[in-house]
Amino acid sequence: MTAIKDALSFKTAFTTTAWVLIPVAIGINMIGRTFTQVLNLPLFLDTIGTTMLAFLAGPWVAAVAGVLTNLVIGLTLEATSIPFGIVNAAIGIVAGVMAARGFLRSTGKVIWLMVALTVTTIVTATPIVVLVFEGVSGSGVDAVTGFFVASGQGMVESVIGQQLLTTPGDKILTVLLAFALIKGVPARYRPPFAREVVPF
Repeated sequence: MTAIKDALSFKTAFTTTAWVLIPVAIGINMIGRTFTQVLNLPLFLDTIGTTMLAFLAGPWVAAVAGVLTNLVIGLTLEATSIPFGIVNAAIGIVAGVMAARGFLRSTGKVIWLMVALTVTTIVTATPIVVLVFEGVSGSGVDAVTGFFVASGQGMVESVIGQQLLTTPGDKILTVLLAFALIKGVPARYRPPFAREVVPF
């Protein structure tokens, strides 16, 4: 339990291993985002590395990786990504705290984790899309928002509808891919936090 306590404390969370894993997580996030951008998919997949890091090193390390991810994506791929660093950080915090609370221990609990990440994304992303970008963020999901607008819905309702349609699939894939990446790392090489919270 000491590793969990250390990971939940901002003062002790940033070990040497954690600092090494942050750029790895950023790279994974960028690969996911580039993939969806090239194919113009109504997904983001830019929090896979953040979620993986939340399971490996806890919420605060993941939050830092999330913010840095969106800064890097904003400077290299699409400037509109920068404000969504708040969303990426929130996902890292929720995933890390829930991992520490045992939500990786059973299929049922993992499903609740996916639901929590979906709700977190909708609650944090919707105000940014509506207030900062007036419903158009320059990504593949804009087509879904446009469909709702064309059907007569208001902008807020259209963005929420888009989020409800696209976010669950994005977060299910994100968690499953994060698990797959962790599974490829032998248990003895995982950080202490991961050894206590990841059940395989």
